[in-house]
Amino acid sequence: MRKWRVLAMAASVGVLACRGEGGVQFPGDTTGIIRPQALDSLAAVVRQLNAIILADLRDISTDYENCEGPRTVLHFGNVQSLLGMSHTDTLQLRVFGGPLPQNRYVVDSKSPRYALGGKYLLFLFNTDWRFSPVISDHAYRVEMAAGKEVLIAPNGHAVTGVSPLGVETQTRLLFIPNGLPGVGEIRVSPSQKTQFVPCQVNPDGTSRCPQLPVDTQPPREPPAPVLWTPEPPNREDVVRTLKITDLVAKIDSVAQAIGVTPGGYFAKRSRLECWNVQPTREPTQ
Repeated sequence: MRKWRVLAMAASVGVLACRGEGGVQFPGDTTGIIRPQALDSLAAVVRQLNAIILADLRDISTDYENCEGPRTVLHFGNVQSLLGMSHTDTLQLRVFGGPLPQNRYVVDSKSPRYALGGKYLLFLFNTDWRFSPVISDHAYRVEMAAGKEVLIAPNGHAVTGVSPLGVETQTRLLFIPNGLPGVGEIRVSPSQKTQFVPCQVNPDGTSRCPQLPVDTQPPREPPAPVLWTPEPPNREDVVRTLKITDLVAKIDSVAQAIGVTPGGYFAKRSRLECWNVQPTREPTQ
């Protein structure tokens, strides 16, 4: 795991960095902490694999606690455990990012985005974690492309295989990355509570966000500019892609080859050092 990760914050705040080792200690129960190891190979990922699940993202909410920091809560339903630990039909995952006090918003730029209503294949940690219970960027959205069900990585490319280094996504860009955290608006109420209002994506890939009155427009993280739209995927793009069952079978084969059994421990909340930030540049308007 990276010790430092870059965060993108709303325009009125600027860019922040998260303090890793040596940060404020978690104040609660830390009995049996299992620290994540480097994810420098596919074997390292498999050794830290609690489960591969397939689930529908039914709702997105936000939460904030002083130690845990801002969290986007992903509410999954119709959860199916395809490998490793068996999970219940519903599952909440608390990924880093969301509203801060004083109407600011922060997001971990390295974590996957999640689109409301999407179906996802997720690799879950069997260790404790700081940013997300999902291992690195192993959050694959299920989409139809050229008449075939494909797994889309957070970078918009489709899964084509595995190698000793990890899961391969050797296609052209099939889908423009979109979802939360990262694209949306914060609607601020008089009580200072915040509600995340998801943006939609137009057919041309641009964002379509809810309109708020000009005099109450809150700070928001502007979506990344879309410079071009990928061409519709053709058969050549998708013929080499892996089906869900194929990818799970390959991960299972790697587990058997290195003598590990996915499963075991699953942490629902981060129990490592408390979240903390320090500005790295002057705020911008």
